[in-house]
Amino acid sequence: MRIRLLREMSHRHPEQRSLTLRHVALTFLAFSLLAEVSCSVDGSVGSGGSSPRPGGPGTAQAPTSSAPRATPTAWASISPKSPIDHVVFIVKENRSFNHYFATYPGAIGATEGSTIRCTDEQCVPGPSVELTRATDILPHDLVHCFLCGVVAVDGGRMDGFNRMNGLRRPNDYDDVRTLGYDLQGYTYFTRSGIPNYWAYADRFVLADRFFTSMYGPTFPEHLFTVAASANLIVGNKVGKENPGGYCDDDSEFAPRFREGLTDEQLERVMFLEENITEDETYFEEIRALWRNFRLCFDMKILPDALERAGVSWKYYATLNGWNNALQAIRHVRFGPMWAKVQPPAKFLRDLRTGHLPAVSWLLPPSPYDEHPGLGKSACSGENWTVQQLNALMRSPYWRSTVVIVVWDDFGGFFDPVAPPHPDIMGLGPRTPALIISPYSRQGDNRLGGFVDHTTYEFSSVLHFVELLHDLSPLTERDALADPLSGALDFEHPNFEGLILPYRTDCPYSLGPA
Repeated sequence: MRIRLLREMSHRHPEQRSLTLRHVALTFLAFSLLAEVSCSVDGSVGSGGSSPRPGGPGTAQAPTSSAPRATPTAWASISPKSPIDHVVFIVKENRSFNHYFATYPGAIGATEGSTIRCTDEQCVPGPSVELTRATDILPHDLVHCFLCGVVAVDGGRMDGFNRMNGLRRPNDYDDVRTLGYDLQGYTYFTRSGIPNYWAYADRFVLADRFFTSMYGPTFPEHLFTVAASANLIVGNKVGKENPGGYCDDDSEFAPRFREGLTDEQLERVMFLEENITEDETYFEEIRALWRNFRLCFDMKILPDALERAGVSWKYYATLNGWNNALQAIRHVRFGPMWAKVQPPAKFLRDLRTGHLPAVSWLLPPSPYDEHPGLGKSACSGENWTVQQLNALMRSPYWRSTVVIVVWDDFGGFFDPVAPPHPDIMGLGPRTPALIISPYSRQGDNRLGGFVDHTTYEFSSVLHFVELLHDLSPLTERDALADPLSGALDFEHPNFEGLILPYRTDCPYSLGPA
């Protein structure tokens, strides 16, 4: 039986929720224990139930973790007394954990992937396929829509990445390659393809159970990174007709679950998501609960709480970018907080001039976000990340900083680990995740780093910040998310940085620092 602990309740105020701290602790303990039970002896991890789980040939075995089990007791070390003054949350684009780290020693990964075969009536398990090596520049994008992610997960079987339209017949305008038909999603990098990301894993923490917060796509996932909620939005912008973005373009809408769904409807959506490939009507039954929603709205976000507490913050993002979530928050875009939404290049300037805020969201410029297709290079994107981290490690801020590097959604790429299903929004497939700090937990990786098997999602980063600054949670998601407790060790810091060289084999170079 799947865990159904949460509902997407971002529209409620804290005083309207009956959640108490004791309830949070007991609920999270139950979640953690069930997650422990669902870990099979072959290193694959399920989300419960009798659905087949990945394993067998090609699956990297996960050793028993030496880290203490992540429970609310372990969260006590994260507080205003912690030696962390700065958090930097770097969010890149559209890759799964397995796509980047399938064969990293000690991490859960696979070099074979399950597929589905579909008739007009239903989809059934297909053959396993050998994953092939990824290329630096991919020939096309892959779909990563909300229902595409639901099909890819396929009730925990993780076999729908080759046909992410499921039982929906392709439209005349669909490029079936983007739906996964050409198996581009069944690819993976090795150390030679992204050597610096693997070097960070060697020295710091690689988290191999860090899930995306929802099935996809980009925009609502980015809402989770600032709000621990997507405000029930399940799609990117549609209907764009004017210059500008979000609050600056009144033609932009996105699909959203309507508010006020009953418990019975929520349970029904959970069932439909878990059985999406069994009946062709399930797609439309879910869509029938969606409404078009104008992408300029108000919701509670972590920067609101930081403002009230007098904690400095900035959101470094490109104006009008698809990933600029704060441009869609009305009280930010048309209020004084907008001054703290600044171009990504300002991050390095703030490092040099001594103005790094306590909390930073850092979203790369488009050429360096590693989004598949459009001629974008993973190599050049990796160099951009190295540029930011080298500058940080050379600065006085390094000794008191935690950096979290993630990718915003699975991007259509295969991953073998079934995500938990706490509510109708997700979770989605795993993202690559690096936790980089002098206080990163030390282990047996090549340069003393550690593979962390604790379950996280984007709300985990928000919960970490909330504990650091004694702030209340925004939603049930961040209240229950583990706040990176398995990744950090405040008692045994290593202040030596890891300054890495830029790669010289990338197809295009970095802009001026």
